[in-house]
Amino acid sequence: MEFSTGVDWVTRLRADSNYEVTGEQLVTDQQKALGVLSDQHIKLGFKNNVIQQVDARLVRYYDQDNKREFAFITNNRTWEPYRVAEIYKKRWQIELLFKRLKQNMPLTYFLGDNENAIKIQIYCALIADLILKMATNGIKRKWAFSNLASIVRLHLMHYTSLRKFLEQPDKCHIRNPVPDLNPQLKLNLSG
Repeated sequence: MEFSTGVDWVTRLRADSNYEVTGEQLVTDQQKALGVLSDQHIKLGFKNNVIQQVDARLVRYYDQDNKREFAFITNNRTWEPYRVAEIYKKRWQIELLFKRLKQNMPLTYFLGDNENAIKIQIYCALIADLILKMATNGIKRKWAFSNLASIVRLHLMHYTSLRKFLEQPDKCHIRNPVPDLNPQLKLNLSG
């Protein structure tokens, strides 16, 4: 099977994966200092006629922060082995973003049925997530994101300083919007 099909991927190697080592790349001292343990060329899968084996690359990496060893596989042979580990870390951050979006800003019901309406609703959810993340940046008190999203939803139409509220919610003054004192635009249904 051809090694790269124009789409590069990185994933973790499962413990029960079947593979055969076909070659080894030299790991430099600089790469070892970054945490790379080994860089091997492998064939994934069983030797049978039903499913074709896949040529891949196995990078073993030791994460200093978590004190754990990881095994990543990719179809790209040109990337530095440390970059393979970094790409997986970035991929995991994207997974966490989507998890947070699915839990706190459910996109189960769309307000429109055309492509543009759906895109706008997704963009609004992404923007709301970004604003909430920015609002909590630099605040000493730690909030669970789901609690933060609920609080903002409840007090969306109230006047208050979000930063002051997030720092000291028990001391922050929340007031309702000022009622419209101009009755000219109000509809009078009595009569």
